[in-house]
Amino acid sequence: MERKRRVVIVTGRCSREKRGFGIRFEEVDNDQWLATWAFALSDRTAKREGYDKQEISGTFSFAKEFPGCPHCGSQDFFLCGCEKVGCKGSSDRVTCPWCGRVGEVQGTAERVRSGRDA
Repeated sequence: MERKRRVVIVTGRCSREKRGFGIRFEEVDNDQWLATWAFALSDRTAKREGYDKQEISGTFSFAKEFPGCPHCGSQDFFLCGCEKVGCKGSSDRVTCPWCGRVGEVQGTAERVRSGRDA
């Protein structure tokens, strides 16, 4: 019997538009997560759905057909020190759309806040 894949939603915010979105991740192997979809998502809906109640860890990658940020189309994302996700442009210097911190993107994320996808 095939094991049911875990699916979670990670919330983010567009660095350009300052609007929320969700990224759907599927666990494709133990602690290997694949982003398959992104969609516009209000902060109110994200809170109601509990999309920040869990934490997932491991390695994160993006499916070839992943559409990117639903607001600006960016295919690149970062995890700020405030533990929230934002999309980024072509520069490694970013301003977090959540807390306003400015800095350089370095390394890779090993864990993010998430919630179950029903």
